[in-house]
Amino acid sequence: MINSPKVSIIVPVFNAGESLRQSIDSLLNQTLHDLQIVVVNDASTDSSAAIINELASENDRIVAIHFDHNKGVHEARLAGLGVASGSWIGFLDADDYARPDMFKTMLNDAIQQNVDIVICGSFRVTSERKQISPKLVFKHAKKIDAKVFEKFCRFEFGTGMLWNKLYAREVIIPYTDMHFPWRQNINEDLLLNIGCFHNSNSVYLSNKILHEYVYNKSSVTSTVDNAKSYVNTFRAFALAVKFYSCLGKEPFEHIVDMYRTQLSWGDYSINKIKEISAYKNELEEASILIYSVYPIALSLLTARHRSVKIGAKQALVIIANSALSFFGVKFKRIKK
Repeated sequence: MINSPKVSIIVPVFNAGESLRQSIDSLLNQTLHDLQIVVVNDASTDSSAAIINELASENDRIVAIHFDHNKGVHEARLAGLGVASGSWIGFLDADDYARPDMFKTMLNDAIQQNVDIVICGSFRVTSERKQISPKLVFKHAKKIDAKVFEKFCRFEFGTGMLWNKLYAREVIIPYTDMHFPWRQNINEDLLLNIGCFHNSNSVYLSNKILHEYVYNKSSVTSTVDNAKSYVNTFRAFALAVKFYSCLGKEPFEHIVDMYRTQLSWGDYSINKIKEISAYKNELEEASILIYSVYPIALSLLTARHRSVKIGAKQALVIIANSALSFFGVKFKRIKK
């Protein structure tokens, strides 16, 4: 393994035997050779472990980590962060591809523009790498050095994915121990990015498409229905409250607005309450977490923040209790 790589790329893997070798090859064939590839096997039950070990034995730029039980992609990425030694850090999913100049181009942009994060475009492709359509494209290259966090929360940089970005080590490493109290399979990228972009003073948007996103109709994000998407996003909001309500009033208002925007999208629309009744336990768990950390967040999520009287804390706590009581949650009376 190279001692001090310029860039470390973290690849979480679960049962990706059919695509893994090609994805790793897209990293091994990068024009940037000073690259560490951290491959984290999340207890795969297919050929992934054998492929990872074979590739690692053939190339000292690859670091292999094997979990003894399945923990989910977020924990796999955290494990990768724990051993990544590069000054810059990126990610690649085990079924996607990095175009040959991806990380050399992004590293050069990061240095020349003197920014904390570089974001590139991505193209949807088939598993055979045939182009389908753009997934994310920035029309013009641009450096952003004002209101970075606010613009991130308005989704001006995309919807919060990790795999089309290059991060300065110091903005992402503080979240190596960001363990969730439950397994979060949707929105986990966004949760990690909230911290990274809050830590960032400047961002560079590249107008180059350097990443290839393999569209899979059977993937988690492609098959989840509206009700489950709503529930998972509400649970992600609860995690955002847990980890980021400490940032202060203005940053947290941006976070609340971001989740309110996301929940307003068509993919999250719920026509009738009974559509989410099957997820009572999940909603209750998230509501209890919010209540225990920052009770008024439940009310802020459903109201325009400029119209909320933050000073009327007791009233908002009562509203929060009312929301929780819908799910049968009982709390002791709040002491004045």
